[in-house]
Amino acid sequence: MLSLLKKMTNKSNQKQDAGDNSTNLQGQQVIVNQGISYADAKEIANDVFKANFIELKKEAAAIAQKRAEEVTDKIISQLTERHPESIGEFEQPAMQDALFTVQKQYAMSGDEDLGDLLVDILVDRASEPKRNMVQIVLDESLSIAPKLTIEQLDTLTLNFLLVSTRRIDVKNYNELVAHFNKRIIPFVENLSDSHSDYTHIEYLGCGHVRTGNYGQLEKRLRETYKAFFSKGFTEEELVDEIGEEHNLQGLIIPCFHEPTKLQIGVFDEDVLERIIDKNGLSEEIKNKLKQYWQNTTKSQGEVKTMLLEAIPEMEKIFDVWGKASFNRLELTSVGIAIAHANYRRKTGDTMDLSIWIK
Repeated sequence: MLSLLKKMTNKSNQKQDAGDNSTNLQGQQVIVNQGISYADAKEIANDVFKANFIELKKEAAAIAQKRAEEVTDKIISQLTERHPESIGEFEQPAMQDALFTVQKQYAMSGDEDLGDLLVDILVDRASEPKRNMVQIVLDESLSIAPKLTIEQLDTLTLNFLLVSTRRIDVKNYNELVAHFNKRIIPFVENLSDSHSDYTHIEYLGCGHVRTGNYGQLEKRLRETYKAFFSKGFTEEELVDEIGEEHNLQGLIIPCFHEPTKLQIGVFDEDVLERIIDKNGLSEEIKNKLKQYWQNTTKSQGEVKTMLLEAIPEMEKIFDVWGKASFNRLELTSVGIAIAHANYRRKTGDTMDLSIWIK
């Protein structure tokens, strides 16, 4: 789950304190702990490209060099913005190898979307100096991502968002709709129902098509965001169901869709159980509240109708979910890392990859 989806100075004072393995330099330029400045990092990066890229003739060589410099500038700029403490990683052989992968792929293709995607992955890679699963997966992602089309990238991303994440900072139905419009819909246009796209995703090790599926999308969304699809009930109906004089503090709120009614206002059954236990309610009341929550939530068909009325673009998601391999696609760690980078590239949101890759 996301951290919110349950998922970045220069001083005039010249006094400095030295820490272990650090080099103190004075002046108005920002210097990181390892002694690598912005200019140093850029020089290293450009030297890596010149030393390793194939020799090309005239115009092709000039184009390749220009593209390599463009993507290098983006890498250093994003790194100093998101992970300035990691710029010293440019001195490490493994990081230079990863850097060259990005430079080479962008120099050959010139595809800005691919370049931005690879930059995003590399910046995350720089923040993982120790060899661990996240570092290994990000290194692999740099070599795999250039082999995917935009349709395959957006299909991976939508699968990741709908199957593996849940937004926990939405507070009402309107915010849920806004979440879908901002973070789901940008990937819908390129969502693929082509069999060859899914076999290619499998071939590259980004995921595999399971035998069983994830069930109907409307059912999944109903269960994931149940609090936002309540039919509501009156106080009298609640008393008839569970009796009087029970401590329901933190459980009951005004209904989102029927302001004159009430609803159970927790996010999921785990939260429901925690509050019930905290309130000292019996096991019998716990089971009654669980069942009543289920009974007073709109049906799967109603959920689908509501979402399509609010977000017509979701029609394609429901369609592809029902007829293609999309609802049987299970992503690997590499698929998740690439989907995450593509998500951030398009939305500007960020997540903590270590939630999914350990």
